[in-house]
Amino acid sequence: MQQRMSATERRSQLLTIMHDLHQQAQSQADFTPKKIAELAGISKVMFYRLVCSEFQTLRAQLPGPRRPYDEVLRNLRLENADLRRQLREAIAKLRATAVEELDKAMRIMEDLEKENLQLRNQVELLNKRLREGGRVIVQISPQDTPRHNLRVVDNEKDKKLAQKN
Repeated sequence: MQQRMSATERRSQLLTIMHDLHQQAQSQADFTPKKIAELAGISKVMFYRLVCSEFQTLRAQLPGPRRPYDEVLRNLRLENADLRRQLREAIAKLRATAVEELDKAMRIMEDLEKENLQLRNQVELLNKRLREGGRVIVQISPQDTPRHNLRVVDNEKDKKLAQKN
């Protein structure tokens, strides 16, 4: 199992990666926070927290356009705000999906409970009629369902009618 690095260890690793990349860089375009953060396996925000001043010093030694610190910070804040917005949207979507699924499950449970109650009442009625001496005939319903219609037959007329159907 891999252990988490302390901030000091992460910073040391980051400085090593940063110095190696600085040695190979031809311009500021070759030496970006994104590249270094990706090599280190961390976010740009964490990169700036750990080695911002060292990065700026090394980058200033390379040829290329100079970006003021405020612009970099502004871009990071915009990126952070966008990520927070995406997170809020994802959480809202997850909650909505969970609520919809729970509602659906509750409706199914209610329908099954109603059906169960209806079947219990039918069984109770049929048992009562059987105890009274009637007969129970099973009729297949006209629909393509596996359910059966149960009827109590008390006399010959009902019995013949049930057999015709």
